[in-house]
Amino acid sequence: MRKLFLILFLLCVSYGTYANSMYFKIHEDGSFDIIGNSIKLINCYPHINNYSIKPLKIEVLKDDNIIKYYLKEGCLKLSFKYENNGLILKTEVDNGPINVSTISPVGKAQILGVKYSYSTPMNMNEPSGLRIWPKEKKELSSSVCGLVPSNGTSLIVSTRDYSKYNFSSTFFPLNHGEKEKFMSLSFQTEMVNFKSLPAIFFNEYISAYEGMKNEALKAAKVMNVNLNKNKSYHWCSWYYSYNFITEKKMHDYIEGFDKLSPRVPIQTIQIDEGYQPHVGDWLVPSQNFPQGIESTIKKILSHKYKAGIWIAPYIVGNESKLYKENPNWILHYNDGTPVNLWTFYDEKRLWGLEDREYYMLDTSNPDVMNYLRNVFRTFRNMGITYYKTDFMKFGAQPSNLVRRHTPGKTSVEYQRELFEMIRSEIGDESFWLGCISQFAPMVGYVDGMRIAGDISSNWAGTNAMFNQSKGCHHLNDVWWQNDPDAIILRNEYNNLNAEEVKTLALWMGMIGGVTNTSDLFHTIPKDRVDLFRFLEPSLKVSTINHPIIEKKFKTEVFVRNYTGQKSWGVLFVNRSSENIDENYSFRDLLDIDRNQLYHWDWDINRMEKIGLKSNVQVKLKPHESRLIYLSVSDAQPGKINLSGEKTGN
Repeated sequence: MRKLFLILFLLCVSYGTYANSMYFKIHEDGSFDIIGNSIKLINCYPHINNYSIKPLKIEVLKDDNIIKYYLKEGCLKLSFKYENNGLILKTEVDNGPINVSTISPVGKAQILGVKYSYSTPMNMNEPSGLRIWPKEKKELSSSVCGLVPSNGTSLIVSTRDYSKYNFSSTFFPLNHGEKEKFMSLSFQTEMVNFKSLPAIFFNEYISAYEGMKNEALKAAKVMNVNLNKNKSYHWCSWYYSYNFITEKKMHDYIEGFDKLSPRVPIQTIQIDEGYQPHVGDWLVPSQNFPQGIESTIKKILSHKYKAGIWIAPYIVGNESKLYKENPNWILHYNDGTPVNLWTFYDEKRLWGLEDREYYMLDTSNPDVMNYLRNVFRTFRNMGITYYKTDFMKFGAQPSNLVRRHTPGKTSVEYQRELFEMIRSEIGDESFWLGCISQFAPMVGYVDGMRIAGDISSNWAGTNAMFNQSKGCHHLNDVWWQNDPDAIILRNEYNNLNAEEVKTLALWMGMIGGVTNTSDLFHTIPKDRVDLFRFLEPSLKVSTINHPIIEKKFKTEVFVRNYTGQKSWGVLFVNRSSENIDENYSFRDLLDIDRNQLYHWDWDINRMEKIGLKSNVQVKLKPHESRLIYLSVSDAQPGKINLSGEKTGN
């Protein structure tokens, strides 16, 4: 019996939760506390439109764990439950609708014991990951967030149903520089009637990262995420040709790629922006593609690649045929002015096009939806099976601020209606990459998601990629494949030196998401082609990457576990402008005392055995990286690529 109890206890700890360790404390004035082992939320109280509610009456039913707040518009009811060693907070409305733009079941709660916030971004390139609690301006997290102490258990707060409302956690100090820390948990209801809101879950974990990932997994199950696609390994036209891509260039590139022997085993060739005469006129031939794109799609397919396309479905230019023929398809604000996304009244024109203004299509209009349906259906009939949909965040216009053709739903509901249509038209077999998007509404639809802004050909421009690939790693192979953006391999037109190119490529390959480039394989140096070959992902669909997020080292460290092999690849990266000389214990990296250590010279595909070690000394110049291989086995690993697959090279 004692042995059985010990096994059950260890299983509980391995998953990170502590049985019966948390509780609610409800007060007669309608406030409440959420008490954990290390973190406490005290003086919690509902807010509406960011202000504390002023109820006519408060009824506290402690035996039922219920608080009722009687308002002029109706009764707001909070229910508190214990489930699976965690806490659940539910919000409902009795006796009439409450029409508000924002409701915060937890408003301006004081947080005790916290040092760090752990954020899931609302949108691409917003603050993510483990961060010191803000001292000045507010910071937001969506759907899943963490409250992390200096020592002890982290409290993970999450919602799991993203089908109707945007949910946010707001972290802030009471006043600039003060020590008190506060947070609010809010749903954007956008003046749309509601009877109940998604539950909010509170759970404790030893590891903040594992807690964030575990809660994201639970949401993925609710949102019917299906990770059934191979890791994307493709070429995209944007970062080499930009909007100057032409039919002739595309045909020349494809012929050039096939001259390599063996050719680079990319799955897909994707045409990015530049094929259309105006944004919105997706099926109209342009001077760059006078025959339309179908002949180029046929060319791609005839060379045994999959074909991909870029599209920004929400946007339409003012000079487009679509806008001129259908000006009533545009979304307007409540005062009647159009939702103008961009204006270019002077010299600069977006993408070199003639449009001076860019508007947003109103997808609540059935005619708009039918138009877009035809676009995606036509693309699929051409044989396109890879779709990059860009600027998807524009669909998040709050319903209370705009005048829709068919009102009555939240912005998330309108977005997901569009996403449902797109997925049905492109088919389950197609790979769909979301870009510049709110994250939560796309869960369950896309196969990949851009997590950082456009990559740059200088070191300073790589910060977002580094930060977001680490900060969003709890979503990788959980909601989708994270896309850190294109890998720059070329020598010319590049401010990155050879070491920086290698460091960025190894990092982007190590995180195990979407892997792509826009550089021409037949014109770049052979060692750069070999580097991209080294990054070819495994066909196995599994999460095999573990980031060292909560441990502090001078370098950035990423550990990749080669499943079933009892071995690991470890990448050390010096992002700083200073030399680094540091000793790393394998106990700190892997919780394993001793391993067979190999220096991994990827460029000559050689493993140099160092021997059985408990640590490694790493010396790095600015922007340098070092790759090592660790194994429990004494057997020589042979030639493998970064994904752990054996190679014949």
